[in-house]
Amino acid sequence: MTIDRNEAAVGLKRDVREHGGFLTMQKDSLRERFGIGKLAKNNSEDLLATLAEHGMIILPHPYYGTGWTFRIYDVESEIGKIARAVGDPQEVPETALVDVVKLCARANAGRDRRSDDVPWLVALDVFLQLVIGRAPEGWEDLDDDREPYQLVATLAASLQLPADIVDAKETVRIAGAVCACRPRGPWWEGAHSALGAALAEAARKHKDIFDGVLREAAKHLLGGAQIPSREVEFGRLGLRYRREAQGGIGWMR
Repeated sequence: MTIDRNEAAVGLKRDVREHGGFLTMQKDSLRERFGIGKLAKNNSEDLLATLAEHGMIILPHPYYGTGWTFRIYDVESEIGKIARAVGDPQEVPETALVDVVKLCARANAGRDRRSDDVPWLVALDVFLQLVIGRAPEGWEDLDDDREPYQLVATLAASLQLPADIVDAKETVRIAGAVCACRPRGPWWEGAHSALGAALAEAARKHKDIFDGVLREAAKHLLGGAQIPSREVEFGRLGLRYRREAQGGIGWMR
């Protein structure tokens, strides 16, 4: 059966994105996926061209590489930008490398400056707050040189949201509606037992309502796709949880 290489590339791009922007493949798996009998010079160049048309690169070169393992990168992902900067220093500036060095330095600068890895939904909540220009509740930005719109774009990429979603008017409307439903707290912990119990129950119900609204917003923004179960590394995004803030980030775990 003849394999349509464009269709194969579309499927590969989907798998690469679901894996976080890169995918490790054995040579035989790659050949089988694209219906290639042998990675000769000509068909290796054809493969590179097909991948490039779909926004991917492969390292090492399929023909000149000596090993049996390749990595395919989505060039629009953060890891893809780094791979391009490493693999093609002649043509690609070192910006992505400088950024990752700075982010890693901040993430590892010590406990008081180290961020948390958070569930995808928590990261989406932060993204929606930033979209409407609101300082995200409980979080601070450690990158003083970054404009707010740059942080929004970086977070959207880490969430693997569609590229055009950041500037869409509908996204702003959704963000405003979701943020309007955010729980107002903390509830009055010093109240006498009956009132305290009533306030705690009201807060719990409000939280449950907000969780449901946020999940529905996530489904809408993802076009009905399943909400990711992975966590987002806020430390690498230059965000730190404000540990002196009331409460914690585990309310949606």
